Amino acid sequence: MSEEPSQIRLLRSALAAVGRARLKTTGRSMLPTIEPGTVITVLARPFDEVEPGDVAVVLLDRKVIVHRVVDRAGSRLLTRGDNLPLVDPVVGPGEYLGVVPAYRRAVTLAALDLARLAAYPDRGAGRTRIWLPGPAPAYAWWHPAMRRGDTPGLSRGDARPVVSVSPYGALPGTALDELLAAAGRRDVDILIGRAAGLAPNGPTTGPSDDRATRSSDGCGGRSPLRPGTADFHVGHGTLLEPPRLADTVEFVRARVEAARGAVPARSVLPVRGVLPVRPDQAPGRPDLAGWLG
Repeated sequence: MSEEPSQIRLLRSALAAVGRARLKTTGRSMLPTIEPGTVITVLARPFDEVEPGDVAVVLLDRKVIVHRVVDRAGSRLLTRGDNLPLVDPVVGPGEYLGVVPAYRRAVTLAALDLARLAAYPDRGAGRTRIWLPGPAPAYAWWHPAMRRGDTPGLSRGDARPVVSVSPYGALPGTALDELLAAAGRRDVDILIGRAAGLAPNGPTTGPSDDRATRSSDGCGGRSPLRPGTADFHVGHGTLLEPPRLADTVEFVRARVEAARGAVPARSVLPVRGVLPVRPDQAPGRPDLAGWLG
């Protein structure tokens, strides 16, 4: 294992020697709570005493991150920047450094900003396309819903809003109902189980980058997308107890059907990064067979 950067070693040493350290933040992910350039005081609180609502200093992808703890299960913490649409990878004792007591407050749910829908004209047929992660199967070329140049958020050259649904989303699950109701005649694309965020294992509270995912994270172990790929990030389940990918599919399908009617199989797109959608197209995957009929 490679040696930690000198900044991290110095921070660990200061916390071990005197129980506190001072850092200057550089990013915007904790706005409005912590402004960029704020000098914060970090205390060496024992890991077992950290609770949701605390602002913790942790290591993610060998960087010092200052984010709020939003959930905890045993020796695992879940953190998120107050100004970010996605939670971070799970943090364990080895990635934890300390807390910033001055900014502790109760955890609040991320707010849904429906004004973002205004960027898309209220026209279309009210259709919903569902995109699933996985390798592009050989039969994709003949799928009736596919057209050359179609990608999430784009169909026949027309832009449409994109909603990501995964354990990483900060918006509550009910936000999907609100989004579909507010979309009106707009066609909507939903990305299921695609992660985006920080890599798992300066001071910084900066924006998330692409990162690798694991098969246990509820995203099928597939590579992530950048946060900006989707307009809205809705959460389903939690990284502390990730749902099966098939369960997330059922969650989405039930809400789409309630808001917009039945989801035809042709609306589930087996394109680049998409799993098969029929039992005969999912050899060796009995857990996925038949999820979309």
